[in-house]
Order: sequence, then C-alpha cells, then structure tokens
Amino acid sequence: MRTGWTMALIAAASTLAAPALAQDSDGTDHPLLPRYAGAEIDGYRAASEDEVTIPTGPIAAEDDTANRRLLTGQVTHIDYRVKPATAPLQIERYYADLLKTAGFQTLFACTGPACGRDMGALILNSGKVAPTGLADGLFNDRIRVRIARRADTWVLLHIAEGPDRSQVFETVVEGATAGQ
Repeated sequence: MRTGWTMALIAAASTLAAPALAQDSDGTDHPLLPRYAGAEIDGYRAASEDEVTIPTGPIAAEDDTANRRLLTGQVTHIDYRVKPATAPLQIERYYADLLKTAGFQTLFACTGPACGRDMGALILNSGKVAPTGLADGLFNDRIRVRIARRADTWVLLHIAEGPDRSQVFETVVEGATAGQ
C-alpha cells in the first residue's frame, strides 16, 4: 500500500515531468528550414564553428572513409520528435519541397537499406555528425536521408520512424569549406 508521502512524491514528479514532454527543449528552428508540422525540438546545438562529416553515398561501415566529406563551417544541429509516428516519406517530401524552393540541389538521397548498414551509426552515434548524446536515434530500415547544397550551405536530414514517434535530425553547415 502506498503511503501519503509516496503519493505526494509521485504527484510532484508527474507535475514536473509533464511540461518537458509538451514543450521544445531549448532551441529554435533554423531560418532555412521551418519544422515539420507538429514536430517538437528534442535536442539543439546553436551554430558554432565546427567540423562535420557529411555522407555522400551509402555508408557500409561507420569507421570507413568511403562516401563522406569533411566540412568546416558554422554548424547547427536540431533533433525533432514527431508524435504520433509519421511515415518518413511524408516528412521527407515536406523538407524536399522546402529545399527545392530555397534553391538547394539534392546531392544524395537514400531510403532504408540503400543508405548502407551504418548510415544511422555514422550520423547519430559516431560524434562525427550529431554531437554525442544530442540525437534520439531510431535504428531500423524505416529511414530516409537527404543531403542538399546551395553554394556554401549544406543540409543533412536523417528521418526515421519508430513505433510511437518519428525523429528528424538535421544538420546545417553554413560557410562550408573542406575540412582538414
């Protein structure tokens, strides 16, 4: 049987946790890419001078060097949660239209297994794209990845669907130059 003290702690914890689930974590949308309708920010890192690895083709092995390009520039990372889960194709079409309208050219796009066995590991876990611990990764074949470029601005989108939510991780590199 629960005591009054235990019930009070549970009620207090529930009250404190509820707003965090209903609101963005700190951060704002990148001005080039307004968020998909209903998406909430799960993770955010404001623009800062950094290096980031951008996949340019399927990623067979996370530690391989094939199909990737190292860029340096002002890098912004945003991880969005979409509830309920939404098909990655629908979300990708939204962003593809935004990018096309803004004059971006798609350099690489893939779906599911065509992305390579370690695409998610490179983008979400390696620390070479998403900062360690920032992205809430979903690992399955229900993914889509899109890399687009306009002059010296690059955009990476990793879109994944899970059982209860979809995740959209985006990286924008402005003033990009070839990394070291």
